[in-house]
Amino acid sequence: MKDLCQYGNRPEDEWEILPWIPDPRPPFKIWAKPEQIAPFFLIPHHPYAISLLLKISDGFRTEEFRRLGLIGSSEDWERLVRGVIQEFEENNSGVDLFHFDSDEDVFCVYSQYIDDLMMLAKMIRAACADEKAMRTYLGKIEYIKLFWEGAPEGEPSVILYEVDTGNERLALRSIDIFMDGHTHNIPDLYDGTIEITSVPTVEELNAHAWGEEFHACVIEKAEFETIWENHTYDGALKESGGF
Repeated sequence: MKDLCQYGNRPEDEWEILPWIPDPRPPFKIWAKPEQIAPFFLIPHHPYAISLLLKISDGFRTEEFRRLGLIGSSEDWERLVRGVIQEFEENNSGVDLFHFDSDEDVFCVYSQYIDDLMMLAKMIRAACADEKAMRTYLGKIEYIKLFWEGAPEGEPSVILYEVDTGNERLALRSIDIFMDGHTHNIPDLYDGTIEITSVPTVEELNAHAWGEEFHACVIEKAEFETIWENHTYDGALKESGGF
């Protein structure tokens, strides 16, 4: 791992000259409080820029990333933060304000625009407050297990969905699971359908968006792929704890 002061710190002749900044530039006013952005932290490179860092070894939100089919690497954090930056740019003036300088040990986003970087830092911290928010910014594929209590004869007791959260929550693939454990893979859920229906979130399903007989949870990609490949299922046919 490099010295933390090296992340986001370019050679002096590579910085952009910002004509509205007085020369010499006054000391940065760091108004983002450490507790507001922890475990992220700021490293100033006065008079040019400021960096926001996260040590990957801290394991911050690793479990949430794994449930989303990722590992919580610097590359995964950059993907999430790009989603946050897109929202920032839609609501504020300016583009290309932020740059990355991450490696396997440290995630780093930096900018010459000091106040903008601190605003972004608070947005990033809010974006990883829970798994649902992270999923939104990652634009991730989501895997849902839907339990159907009292499913009619011939209908699946459990349905697995692969949902594209960045495309109106449409299902990419699904798997029907029946009481005897046999499965039916559906590579195109909408083939031959007249009306294309999006898949509600787990929260919406558990609030009875499709009826009181349906309950759902998020699963990992690995579980979906294993069942898809093996064509068998030996897991629960009812939600843990019953309905």
